[in-house]
Amino acid sequence: MIYSEILKTVFDMLPILALIAIFQIVIIRRRIANLPKVLIGLLYVALGLTFFRIGLAESLIPIGRDMARQLVSSAFAEGAVTFWSYLPILAFATMIGFTATLIEPTLIAAAQRVQGLSGGALNARSLRLVVACGVAIGLMMGTLRILYDIPLAYLLATVVAVLILLALTAPRGIVPLALDSGGIATSVVTVPLIAAFGVTVAEVLPNEATAADGFGLIVLALLLPAVLLLLSAQIQARLIDMRKKGGKHAV
Repeated sequence: MIYSEILKTVFDMLPILALIAIFQIVIIRRRIANLPKVLIGLLYVALGLTFFRIGLAESLIPIGRDMARQLVSSAFAEGAVTFWSYLPILAFATMIGFTATLIEPTLIAAAQRVQGLSGGALNARSLRLVVACGVAIGLMMGTLRILYDIPLAYLLATVVAVLILLALTAPRGIVPLALDSGGIATSVVTVPLIAAFGVTVAEVLPNEATAADGFGLIVLALLLPAVLLLLSAQIQARLIDMRKKGGKHAV
């Protein structure tokens, strides 16, 4: 199994390696600096991606599927289903979105970079918490959509409208970061887990839902961090303005 996964990883890496090599040789026309270190780094990347893929296939994805199957089966075990029957499913969706986002490597690296570039004005931990809450809310909304068969287009249009309104009124400096935050958060850890969870919930539901109805969670998990980050920036800006006005009155 390990050898086959290594081969898959190497084949997946070949296009980007070929692209870099072509530009280095044909366009830049210079030798790669510290070539031995670069090759060792590529070896680490290949091994890391291989073990990560194995971990996803053997652990994270089965966990998402099994938990979704058990929770849905439990909700329908007593016959009559109410919102309270769905509550454990929604709670699990919210918490898995929050915790998976907190350990997302791309978000951790990006948050640390943002803190460095902003001189500490944007705290890496606070940024990760806000983004994780956004993913959690998005996943909860997506799960509600599956459970109650809400058309994705209506939900998506509402979220996008709110996002546009916030982007137009939020402090200008935070908008690009907010719009990128969802893409950063929905990466190698969160996406496989969210997809496995959503598809299984849709499959297990005793109605006309199909596996295809389980998709759509990722787009909501991508948009809600931006909404929450823009909203928190507006709240913070207003609090700062109130403190300044309060200071002036005190003087």
